[in-house]
Amino acid sequence: MTVILEQAMGTAERRRREAEHRRQSILAAARRVFWQQGYSGATMPQIAAEAELAPGTLYLYFPGKDALYVELLVEGYDLLLGRLEKTAKQEGAPSEVGSSLIDTFFGFARDFPEYFDIMFFVLQREQGGWEANFPAEQVERLEAREAACRRVVAAMLDRIGYGTPEAREAVMSAVWSMLAGVVFYWRNREGFDAVAGEAKTLLLRAVFGGK
Repeated sequence: MTVILEQAMGTAERRRREAEHRRQSILAAARRVFWQQGYSGATMPQIAAEAELAPGTLYLYFPGKDALYVELLVEGYDLLLGRLEKTAKQEGAPSEVGSSLIDTFFGFARDFPEYFDIMFFVLQREQGGWEANFPAEQVERLEAREAACRRVVAAMLDRIGYGTPEAREAVMSAVWSMLAGVVFYWRNREGFDAVAGEAKTLLLRAVFGGK
């Protein structure tokens, strides 16, 4: 009896590993297709072909391209969050940490342009009600990642006693939008570094004043 149970458990674990491997292969294929075709141009048949799977098999793992897209959004936020958290742990005055956090944001946009584009594509294109296109469970995961990124900034503002919680939320939204806008409109143009530097200076002065 014990041997049978062990064999059954071994089979279940092997199937779990195989399913996870297949899932990661699908995500890798989706990455390549979304990077090449964009959200609007990508289709499930294209992703299935890239993953060398029958379209029906793809739907066993993800109900549609929106679900795949959100998985990549979550990956992007995890990368950004990891960098922000590492930066926030650095020693220094709050203004120095704030400066480094802005540099980290711009650095993420340079190092992971594809992730940056899909992360902010939704916010730029679908302001208001965009989440209706995606599975609720995935939207919750995505919102949790974005909230975690914002909490890193909020913690820095808490250190200097900046305004009320409402004021901090407004500042974080404004900063988030401004930095994303700078990247969107200037990343591929000459003078991006200069514009990014000016934006950082303005933000630091607005938040820290003469500190």
